[in-house]
Amino acid sequence: MNRLKHDCMMTSDEFRTLSYTEKTEAVLTGTFLATRSNEHCYIKLYNVENFYVEVFFDNRSQLIIHFRAFEHTLFVLPYLEDLKIAV
Repeated sequence: MNRLKHDCMMTSDEFRTLSYTEKTEAVLTGTFLATRSNEHCYIKLYNVENFYVEVFFDNRSQLIIHFRAFEHTLFVLPYLEDLKIAV
């Protein structure tokens, strides 16, 4: 049974228990929000159901090397530094 197909919303704890493929599929159902980078990787932020997921990509291979799921908006702050809001 595919753990992504269920009636209730997934939590970040449930996301953490998914396989690599299931995490990738779940992120693709989410909404892309922003990108940031550091010297080793670039990180894309997604909103998936009622939590956020950071997807870490290796700069050289362009492969996903890590997922980080969280609810707290504190972890969204690094993305806001480059955000420009038109008034």
